[in-house]
Amino acid sequence: MEEIVNPVMQLANDYLESTNTIVFLTGKAGTGKTTFLQNLRQTSKKKLAVVAPTGVAAINAGGMTIHSFFQLSFAPVIPSGNGRSEVFYSTEKKALLSSLELLIIDEISMVRPDVLDQIDLILRTEKGSAYPFGGVQLLLIGDLSQLSPIIREDDWSILRSYYATPYFFSSQVLQKAPYVRIELDHVYRQKEQAFVNILNEVRHQIISASSLEILNARYIPNFQPDAEDPYITLTTHNNIAQQINSEWLDALPGQEQVFTASIRGDFPKDAYPTETDLKLKIGAQVMFVKNDNSAEKLFYNGKIGTVSRIEGQIVFVQCGDGQREIAVEALEWSNVKYQLDGEAINETNAGSFAQIPLKLAWAITIHKSQGLTFDRAIIDIAESFAHGQAYVALSRCRSLTGMVLRNPIAAHNIIGDPAVARFNEQSAVIQPDKQSLERDRELYRLFLLTELFNFTPLQAKLKDFKSLLPDLENDILLVAAKFIKQLKPERSQHAAVYFHEKLSTSVEKLHSQLPALIGESKDKAGKADQLISWLMNRMRLMEHCSLQPFTSDAYLAEVKNRPKVQERSYLKALNAVPNEKLYVSLLLWREKIATAEKVMPAMVISEKTAAAIAEKLPATLKTLGAIKGIGPHKAAQYGADLIGLIRSYQQEMNRSGTEQASLF
Repeated sequence: MEEIVNPVMQLANDYLESTNTIVFLTGKAGTGKTTFLQNLRQTSKKKLAVVAPTGVAAINAGGMTIHSFFQLSFAPVIPSGNGRSEVFYSTEKKALLSSLELLIIDEISMVRPDVLDQIDLILRTEKGSAYPFGGVQLLLIGDLSQLSPIIREDDWSILRSYYATPYFFSSQVLQKAPYVRIELDHVYRQKEQAFVNILNEVRHQIISASSLEILNARYIPNFQPDAEDPYITLTTHNNIAQQINSEWLDALPGQEQVFTASIRGDFPKDAYPTETDLKLKIGAQVMFVKNDNSAEKLFYNGKIGTVSRIEGQIVFVQCGDGQREIAVEALEWSNVKYQLDGEAINETNAGSFAQIPLKLAWAITIHKSQGLTFDRAIIDIAESFAHGQAYVALSRCRSLTGMVLRNPIAAHNIIGDPAVARFNEQSAVIQPDKQSLERDRELYRLFLLTELFNFTPLQAKLKDFKSLLPDLENDILLVAAKFIKQLKPERSQHAAVYFHEKLSTSVEKLHSQLPALIGESKDKAGKADQLISWLMNRMRLMEHCSLQPFTSDAYLAEVKNRPKVQERSYLKALNAVPNEKLYVSLLLWREKIATAEKVMPAMVISEKTAAAIAEKLPATLKTLGAIKGIGPHKAAQYGADLIGLIRSYQQEMNRSGTEQASLF
């Protein structure tokens, strides 16, 4: 990671690199929480996933929604103590969750406590570990002074018997799991100290009369910005924002033009960053809803401007201050999903939303403004109805001079939650320092050592092979459980020697029986192969730890350097893709198409679909379209290419067969 000059950010980074302690990263609006998240995603050595409570927050964070990632329903869930999760996952999803090391939850202030308890139960189940969250480190990012969980009264009537508040910190897992609270304190967004001081008061729900007086000096009755003055109104209700935008657009002269979004694959409606049918006119006030990733960095999410002209599918936006027009074309948002690829957790593109990255910006709801920054804004919080609304609205502004109040602010408009105030006061004592960091590094070392001798995940894999390995339960599982209860790090080398020997014996027995298992069923042979792979990897770690005292860095380096196991010839034959040469050609073709269309390869065709095409060798568009993953649309779009590849392959095979026949 690049050198971090902010010491608090550096402490947070150290915690996430060298411990597995749960970290609650908080801070005032504009203190760099989002920047920290993006840097961590790029630099962390841990296998991580990013999730958020809403679709928009997930897209902004570059991750998935919590409910999608963990396949949860939106209904409230009563905590079930130390039971097992009843959520069913595919083999691939189980492997992904089992390999997870760091889970980042953005906008944690909006997460209900029962959701966090469900995540804890799921990860403990899939990891086969009694540690909170199965030993997965959590980074919880958010500001409790901002928007709170959206929870219906009917749902809260079910949950209130189990939770003191509807906030994440009331979850049962966080009542017993140790965690640290790290608060970023350097404000990057606002430069006026007087404004920063007022925001601090609003955040802590203690606004003084003098601060109210300064704020209300920004009340300008009947204020109407000029067309050239890019002010945006922040309001409490969606219907008010829609009405303001529609009235302004209708009042403009000229022809309305509609830009229709292109949506491919899986992209949930609640995550759409702008309208599917975006209506614009010359003179319309608009807001960019995406950052410019080009070298020029001409715009950012939240930048306000005015449509100056429209030419075909290009919208030109003038942002004032003597800047040149910005030519805006459709950009693409990705709906990220995670999958395990070997030893790494990779992001894949499950769907995309392509649209002009603009939305009408005479008004926006406070809820949708969270995470944005504005140079000029009209604030309307006279009808605020929820904790955090006033703070979010006011803190979107860079300065007092860039803010106008639609109505005067009264003290009762600053709605706070006493539960949040109590938690902030109590959790201030768990702000960590270098001494606590060293303590938590040692706890992480002991956790890793415990996990080395944790054979709980082996029990599920043994289900079909207990008769072949009758001694494994007594010699490994029971002995390991006793060793963990009386864990002594100085005895770990001797223990590693013992377990290496017992694992080696089990692997030899399985190897000798594998040909017979193949005769029984392909499925059982595959399970045996997975079991052997697991045992051999644990043998490798035991051998490493038998040769030297246990350290976190050396052990993690060994875990990361797991060699790729060569497939045994009989299993490779069982799992070979029919017409493998054609299959490879199809994958090369999809890479070329994906590059040209600027999408992920899986958006063209999946590997499973390519394998089906290679096996079935469809000769017509109709038979091609019948293959799962193709359908009529893709058959029409890519059919000529795909059938051409199939025919070329068949001709090559025919020539090869003729040439071989002539040799005899």
